[in-house]
Amino acid sequence: MKKIIILALNARYTHSNLALFYLRNSIEELSYNIELLQYSINMSKTRILGNLVTKAPDILAISVYIWNKPLVEHLLTAIKQILPTTKIVLGGPEAGYNSSYWLSLPYQPDYIIKGAGERAFRTLALNDFSSENQVISLPTKHFQYSTFPYRSEDLDELSNHYIYYESSRGCPFKCSFCLSSRTDQYLEYKNIEDIKDDLTKILAHNPKIVKFVDRSFNANRKIAREVWKFINSLNVETIFHFEIHPAILEEIDFSILESTPKERIQFEIGIQSTNPKTLQETNRNFTFDKIKSNISKLIKLKNIHIHLDLIAGLPYEDKDSFLNSLNDLLLLTPDVIQLGFLKVLPGTLMYDKRDEYQIIYDSEVPYQIFQNKWLSFNDMQYLLLLEDTFEVYYNSERFKTTFEELISEFNNPVDLFKSFLNHISPDTDYFLMNWKDRFYIIYDYLTTILPDNQKDFITDCLTWDWINHSRKDNQPPFLTNPQSRIFRNRIFDELKTEKKDKWHQLLGEESKNLKKCSYFHPLSERFKRDFLEGDEYILIFKEKHVTLAKAIFDD
Repeated sequence: MKKIIILALNARYTHSNLALFYLRNSIEELSYNIELLQYSINMSKTRILGNLVTKAPDILAISVYIWNKPLVEHLLTAIKQILPTTKIVLGGPEAGYNSSYWLSLPYQPDYIIKGAGERAFRTLALNDFSSENQVISLPTKHFQYSTFPYRSEDLDELSNHYIYYESSRGCPFKCSFCLSSRTDQYLEYKNIEDIKDDLTKILAHNPKIVKFVDRSFNANRKIAREVWKFINSLNVETIFHFEIHPAILEEIDFSILESTPKERIQFEIGIQSTNPKTLQETNRNFTFDKIKSNISKLIKLKNIHIHLDLIAGLPYEDKDSFLNSLNDLLLLTPDVIQLGFLKVLPGTLMYDKRDEYQIIYDSEVPYQIFQNKWLSFNDMQYLLLLEDTFEVYYNSERFKTTFEELISEFNNPVDLFKSFLNHISPDTDYFLMNWKDRFYIIYDYLTTILPDNQKDFITDCLTWDWINHSRKDNQPPFLTNPQSRIFRNRIFDELKTEKKDKWHQLLGEESKNLKKCSYFHPLSERFKRDFLEGDEYILIFKEKHVTLAKAIFDD
């Protein structure tokens, strides 16, 4: 019996590849010994190659994406020499829509599958992996009739990974930079009862995250609403992640979503730009004004994690326009704003128009833009530093209190980030720093630009963020208020006397952790008023905060 290995090379350990399971199921009754393998691209190339050579498959099928293309090419070259009789089948967008590249290599794959792979892979298997055509594209049956991809043992093995699930294939929108916009990407849906049954099977294994890979999950309003109602009815700890289109949301959706348990659902929303001309040129047929209200309503629900995306490098969006797009999103105060950069993907309309837009981009994956007609190379370098800055100081949520307060002081909050970038060195590399250094950079900036009457308050905010999101036993000197140390020492002294009973009566079992908790005494009256309701002191335990009035030490 011939051995088939279906291989996934994922961007991270926590990721998995849904395609493997569909391909396995498409041939499971045929006379093959099938093994699924999933590795991270961060794993040693030599180790991955060694594992594959040891297993010596007759057929090796690999899904190729922009994040794993170099590794796939390395394995292809090596295996074709070490195991010359092994037939290699490539699929996935980076193979199917870029087949001429792979067939030009000295060591070529035997076959490339273009588009959805189930029928093409099955046809190859039925013919003992022999075909006159190296590039194979066959339509699959309607997605409604697709079977559940996972077996019970699959879900057990994926216990520490994202569980990917699709309730539809294709996309109703035609964004020029996205492969899902292609005319061969038909929009097809599963039956709602099948979706519920599938989710029930998945949830029996208590996954941490179920990530729907539907390109615009709520394109079918009826199905989306039924799924959200179903999720609301569950008693689970699982988080459900969706990509949605905000323009499609209606009042009934908000009525359903306001009942969603907190942190049960995450929404990722691709805004990409708020420039009307850019949206029109990229075939995104909506205006930001049209969707802004719906995004604001979602955020105001305060029970759903909201992640918004922007893309730098789109047509008609220069540096100032991109900063304006970012400002529009900052005013909405979402949980995360992802600053991405255009990838000029083969097979997209953006790729076809690359000369018209004067795009210069990396010829190697991930095909990221260097410059275009509207953005110079230096502009792009500025935006790359902005992205790094944004990841550290906004998206990490380690500075949540500080930046919420700062942003509220600006009519145009992007001005805060522009000012900060002017303060730091252009060659700043946050990823060579520890968190103490990152805190110091923003502390130095804020204490330089702020008036004296605001410095104590913002120092309190930074101290609060440090205590709540960093190592409590390693507080940097510039965020250490001597009064906090005095506060701690007074408690330690009382714990050595009969007054220790007072702390047990006040804190219960937490009194045993008084020597492990953090002690905070604010510098500013404003922080006491806004965050501590006028109290003087706060104890930060692992599970809760306890505020204390100054009178706690009055005997």
